[in-house]
Amino acid sequence: MPGHRQPLSLEGLSLGRVCQQLDGTCRRLQVLSQETSASQVLAIVKQSIRPYYVNTLPARTRSRVIEETSRMLYGPASDGSTLISGPAPLYLLALLLGHDIRQLKVNLCCYYGCSHQISLLKLLATEGVGLESLELARSALLRLDCKLLRSALVNMKNLVSLTLRNIANDSVLQVIGKSCPKLVVLDVACSMQVTDVGLNQLLLQVELRDKMMSTDAVGQETTSWSRLKALLAKLKMKKNKKNKLENDGVLLEYCESKNFLCDTLKVLNIANTGVTSAGVLLALAHVPHLESLADYNHMGRVVEIMNRGFIGLKTPFNLTQARSSRTTQARLELLAQTCPRLEKLHISEPHHPPEALRLFPCVTSLSVHSIPARKEWLVGFYDYLRTNGNQLRELNLRITQSETPLQLDLRQIFISCPNLITLTKDGANVVWLDGVDPLPLVNLRKIQLGRTVTATTITKILLLSPALSSLHVHSCFDLTNEHLESLLNLSSSRSTTANNNNTITDNSLIKNLACFYVYEASKISASTVLNMFKSCTKLRRIGNLANWGLDCDGVKTLRTTLARANLDVDLCPGSHWFWSNCIH
Repeated sequence: MPGHRQPLSLEGLSLGRVCQQLDGTCRRLQVLSQETSASQVLAIVKQSIRPYYVNTLPARTRSRVIEETSRMLYGPASDGSTLISGPAPLYLLALLLGHDIRQLKVNLCCYYGCSHQISLLKLLATEGVGLESLELARSALLRLDCKLLRSALVNMKNLVSLTLRNIANDSVLQVIGKSCPKLVVLDVACSMQVTDVGLNQLLLQVELRDKMMSTDAVGQETTSWSRLKALLAKLKMKKNKKNKLENDGVLLEYCESKNFLCDTLKVLNIANTGVTSAGVLLALAHVPHLESLADYNHMGRVVEIMNRGFIGLKTPFNLTQARSSRTTQARLELLAQTCPRLEKLHISEPHHPPEALRLFPCVTSLSVHSIPARKEWLVGFYDYLRTNGNQLRELNLRITQSETPLQLDLRQIFISCPNLITLTKDGANVVWLDGVDPLPLVNLRKIQLGRTVTATTITKILLLSPALSSLHVHSCFDLTNEHLESLLNLSSSRSTTANNNNTITDNSLIKNLACFYVYEASKISASTVLNMFKSCTKLRRIGNLANWGLDCDGVKTLRTTLARANLDVDLCPGSHWFWSNCIH
């Protein structure tokens, strides 16, 4: 039987109460700011209220309180009112943010795009100096004050992760390049105002030097004495040729040097920005330890441009993750040559045979989307898995929708990929064809299968994946009560054959499954679901009962049973298929 719903711990209850108090306090302060001014209220907060919270709550607790209370402030209050605009979240940070807070996420709203942005950045400059991870999020474009942003970032001496999705631009990147010498992760995805120019300013700093001095210094050791002699010579020449210089002008040299973050940056997300392939090549040239371009989806095109000889770069690169769209055989070969260390590979719209994936022997996480709906492609992919499937830990396949969907044999996947942890498929009907069953996949934890799946397939999954915790299936029209009852009855069968070399073992449905979700299964009745409540020890989520074979009385019976027994099980609606964190 699943566990019972338990009250929160004393710590959890106390935390919730503190968050409620702060939620109300910040809302009242916002009302007060409308009668006076936001700056006056902010001063009162810092002088009168802040010392109590900062001196009472340790950093770890204050960090949790900031996160939970922020979520409350972005939602409706107890009276139904909402904060459309106003500085309430700013007051929360003024109360709790301190030098000992290491991680912070701020959801910027319209008021941060106006006058209160100044107060926020000033607050980060004084109280956010201990931050190691900072995320500023906003749903719409925002022009940040670069001068104040620089003041804040310069004071964050230990900042290693910075996320500015949808709000960065070229000027912001220039500020980051000069202010964040230890940055490891930078995410500016979806910021369309970020271009190659900004990326250049992020990585390189420009200095104008006297060309004559630079020419004289070539081949000489730069010392204090040599610099002094050069300066004296220049002053003497200036004194003797003062009038001539006025007519001839001064020769300056344009010099570039790398910013410090080039030696520390490992993850750079520039997906859906104005950065072109040239900008990506610039990053690869100047960031030697770069491991991932995150969601950037055009690495195949980048290496193809590089191969044309326009830009000569030192290869191979140190990338361990890459994404490529419209990938041809030639692009795949170039990607394998320039990035031999790839462990995570995402390919969209493959224009190459699946056997070409053997070019990446180190890949442990493979995603292939927009697979052509051709049977021969699947046959070739099975062949690839027979030689390389043992290496895979994650496999994500999406086949192009067609009027006559392909049949994907899951047994082939199980036989060839014994070390899988996560498996997701969409676009093909999933079947389990006849043949010898593989050994159990002891590491498999999560499976999601789209379109139609046969009942035999679900049964085999539950029998051969003893550690499975989440199973999502879109449609299974032949799944009946008998299929599930046979799995539930294995528990009692095992108790009578415990001494028979463990030939019968608990399946994942009984032992480990926390989420059993079938979007559409019209032949499952309420009695079987009740039996699942009794037998599935770790079940926490089940659905979609609206598309199962339950009438209104059956659903009412289930809800009554859950309430009376106080079982910790959620009945998940149809939206669970689209919005949940069970699989990803």
